[in-house]
Amino acid sequence: MPATRSTPRLSVFFFSSADTGPVPDRYAFILETTALAEELGFEAVWVPERHFHPFGGLFPNPAVLAAALAARTSRIAVRAGSVVMPLHHAARVAEEWAMVDALSGGRAGVSLATGWSRGDFVLSDVPYENRREHTFAAVDTLRALWQGEEVRFHPDGAPVRTYPAPTRRRIPLWLTATSGPETFSEAGRRGCNVLTGFLQQDGEQLEQHISIYRAAFAAHLPDGTPHVTLMLHTCVGDTTEQALAAVEEPLLTYQRQFLDLRDRDVQAEEDELTDEEKHELARYAARKYASGRGLVGDVDEVARRLRQFALAGVDEVACLVDFGVEPETVYQTLKRLSALT
Repeated sequence: MPATRSTPRLSVFFFSSADTGPVPDRYAFILETTALAEELGFEAVWVPERHFHPFGGLFPNPAVLAAALAARTSRIAVRAGSVVMPLHHAARVAEEWAMVDALSGGRAGVSLATGWSRGDFVLSDVPYENRREHTFAAVDTLRALWQGEEVRFHPDGAPVRTYPAPTRRRIPLWLTATSGPETFSEAGRRGCNVLTGFLQQDGEQLEQHISIYRAAFAAHLPDGTPHVTLMLHTCVGDTTEQALAAVEEPLLTYQRQFLDLRDRDVQAEEDELTDEEKHELARYAARKYASGRGLVGDVDEVARRLRQFALAGVDEVACLVDFGVEPETVYQTLKRLSALT
């Protein structure tokens, strides 16, 4: 069934802030944007887990940053988008996020991702090929630990109970689903929320995947409440032309950095792209995102798109804001968006 609100709830998503080196204010934009988002009534702030690349280099541990944000806020939810589950022991994830939950007074939430970058798996004992099964199995383990149950991790070992006790009895869990229908279906079967985006699916596929998720959720928990969060690059201007102009170069740089990041893991069978070809591919992707797959435009255009997403079954739009747009433009975007909630 589709979302019941005329427009989705709105939250703020950080994903790509680059590490600029040892300067004292590297996290100032994130702290200030979160404070403004809370003041304006946004639902949540999301922080990711990223490793071994300047693109997203400010985010090696979402729990650490979430704890800092929790200590500086009083209402807004603080969520991981996402914890790459195969890189961590489930007991450690339960401990860290119970601390965030306690520090925030019960505002923590976690999305679990399977991971996609092979380079990240130097941190893991889980084989890359088994990452999906490992992540799905962790859902039940985390829920048990969160509720104070003892869990035995080794047949010949003693069961353990994790501390501190979280504030909330049940951990709000999402599964990060980016492309095929399998993870959407798995999220529904396990009664999880879904965090998704437009990186590897178009609008028609998104609607199909949401339908698959909601059907699986209803079959598993007919009295439960499914929840779909959609991450979108966001910029709201006085005019649509102004917004498109503001994001063109940042999105171009963002796409080039993303292509460079993927080059760590993909061994191309054909001849390697030239720098000029990569530039043109990045420019094409940037224009495509700005015009069709982002939340970019004036207030009326953005409101129209939000209504479309609600009809497609999206409950929450997580506005990705740290992709190179000037801070003042981001602040004005949040203020314009707040008028639509």
